[in-house]
Amino acid sequence: MIAVFPMLLAAAPPSPTGLAAIGEFLATGGYVMLMIVLCSFLSVTIMISAWLRLRDHLVLPINVMSQLRSLPSYATKGDIKPLQEFLERDDSLVAKLGSLAISGTFSSRQECVDTLTARAKEELHHLERGIPMLEVMVTVAPLLGLLGTTAGLVGMFSAFGSEAGPDTTEVAREIGVALRCTIAGLFVAVPSVVAHTYFVRRLDTIGVRLESIMHETIQTFFAHFEVKRGGSSSERP
Repeated sequence: MIAVFPMLLAAAPPSPTGLAAIGEFLATGGYVMLMIVLCSFLSVTIMISAWLRLRDHLVLPINVMSQLRSLPSYATKGDIKPLQEFLERDDSLVAKLGSLAISGTFSSRQECVDTLTARAKEELHHLERGIPMLEVMVTVAPLLGLLGTTAGLVGMFSAFGSEAGPDTTEVAREIGVALRCTIAGLFVAVPSVVAHTYFVRRLDTIGVRLESIMHETIQTFFAHFEVKRGGSSSERP
């Protein structure tokens, strides 16, 4: 009797591990699992793209912000040209807005504020692209999991109603399909809601910091420099 157990263990197929186990898990879910996998690829792509766009050195580099805050020292020297050239060489968002703020092309402070506000909204909207799709994934992925669960339950009840009697193997397989689709849907939705919350907060932080530095820059520029018609600026006496 004891000698039979090694023979049974040797005859039993090995359980899949690693990538094989993941492949088996996904293959069990059928077409619904395929749609969930596509949603997961889309979510990951959006997350990586948003993270790359919102890095500090592309949006709010410290050296550019320090140069803008040192605008009074340029006014003391009576030459703002070096700061303008520095900002023109930088490709960050705050450098583009700062360069526009001290360009001297606006005849009044209010005109400068209105233009910078509209431009900042446009740039922030550009940075936001794709992020609302994460919110869609938070809703769609669990619904797809529910669809897979429903499809699995339909198959399970069909197996119970066969003329030859309940097929326990088929019932177990359909239950597996239902549960795996639910798990996969939640597996996509949870990281998506976390990433969406993080990126929305990140955009809010960028917006507040941009508003602060631009307000300070505009106030300092118009306090120390006189804007002339034709786009030139000179230090006030």
